[in-house]
Amino acid sequence: DGAETISLINDLQPPLGNMVSPSVTVMMDESDGAETIIRTFMMEQEQRRVHSARRSSVVDQIFRGGGPGQQLGDEPHSEVGRLLADYATQLDDSYYARETEQSISVLEQRPESRMLNLQRIINGVFRHGITAGHVMSLLQFGYRYVHHVIQSGIENGEEICRQILDSIIQYVKQYVVNWVTSIGGWNEFSNRAQIWFSNAKSIKFE
Repeated sequence: DGAETISLINDLQPPLGNMVSPSVTVMMDESDGAETIIRTFMMEQEQRRVHSARRSSVVDQIFRGGGPGQQLGDEPHSEVGRLLADYATQLDDSYYARETEQSISVLEQRPESRMLNLQRIINGVFRHGITAGHVMSLLQFGYRYVHHVIQSGIENGEEICRQILDSIIQYVKQYVVNWVTSIGGWNEFSNRAQIWFSNAKSIKFE
């Protein structure tokens, strides 16, 4: 059942392989870009679902970390985030949506352990290593989880959303940016993600 799925996911371990060591300067640039890309990716999708000024304000608070004037980051990385959001919305992911909702339901059964179990799920995505598909599965799961919290009106929902977003950003910076740098940066990642989305009939969250 769902609880068993959580318990079977790998414990808090970094992804396999990917031991390339790019320069510190390049790594810092890609690390800074990661946060901009992730925030833009999620905000772009949520803004398409916004139907009120109040919800628009909530989206800004969560994804920008401030009001509408708060900048997400440099434009090239913001553009990558928008492209990835476009790819995600074009995918027929009804099967993935069901899988994701099941995982979210399990997380919400034990709110006191929400972040620990989220970390286990994140590690489960990368238990066989890092690919563009694995990274996109994580980002889309993170977005759907944040959207679920916003929609559900959970107490302290904005803070929970920030914690979810921060957990994913920190994981990507710590474990995924090295790999992104080794393949040529976020633009090359975007190209690989587009190919992956175009070939994917459904995404199974694992």
